[in-house]
Amino acid sequence: MKRLLSLSALLIFAGCASLPQTPPAGMPAQVAAPAIRMGDEWRYSFHDGYTKLSRGALEFRVTAVEGDAVTVRRRHEGQESTQRYTRDWNWRERPMTNLQNFRYDPPYPALPFPLEAGKTWQAFVNATDPATGRVNRVRIEGKVLGWDRVKVPAGEFDALAVQRVVYAGNPDYFLSEEKITEIDWYAPAAGGIVKHSSRSGHLDTRGSCPPCNQWIDGGWNVVELVSHPRR
Repeated sequence: MKRLLSLSALLIFAGCASLPQTPPAGMPAQVAAPAIRMGDEWRYSFHDGYTKLSRGALEFRVTAVEGDAVTVRRRHEGQESTQRYTRDWNWRERPMTNLQNFRYDPPYPALPFPLEAGKTWQAFVNATDPATGRVNRVRIEGKVLGWDRVKVPAGEFDALAVQRVVYAGNPDYFLSEEKITEIDWYAPAAGGIVKHSSRSGHLDTRGSCPPCNQWIDGGWNVVELVSHPRR
């Protein structure tokens, strides 16, 4: 489905270029990785970014911490799945935005701690589909956009906005690879992400011009924190 973005969506995915680079009072210039403990749980509300319709509640609970490996149980609308991370929340195994589950080698650098405003990175990872064995070469371009004051159901937080533009490495005949734009708002006070916004899509090059190179939208997801571990 082809969609037009609202003004607010355009502002979000343009990169929040005006965000402050100086930390708010009481916040460090560099934010270190959190201490993750077994039993930690974060709960979120989940809705469609276009329609604002609810997609239910999400729960993430840490079920194991062994060395650098963290196992998380994800629960959504009664369905459970297992995700795996490093100790600094980089992905070992979990779905890519609006796509299927993958195993990443090296880990997908979602939050390359320490985080600070203006930090940039680029990485290539191999994403293996456990169901088929197919391996996609994924390119990730990241930037810490700056500090933002975020209001979510759990309260208000000073958070670093972390943007990733991802090229999923999955072209298929007349379809381009999926392009994904993700923004995580990471708040030190919550030890995790307090808000997440992501959307994806690809080009369909079939047909004569015009029209051609039609953008096929994969959806816009918005997740907001409801509760988090208390330290």
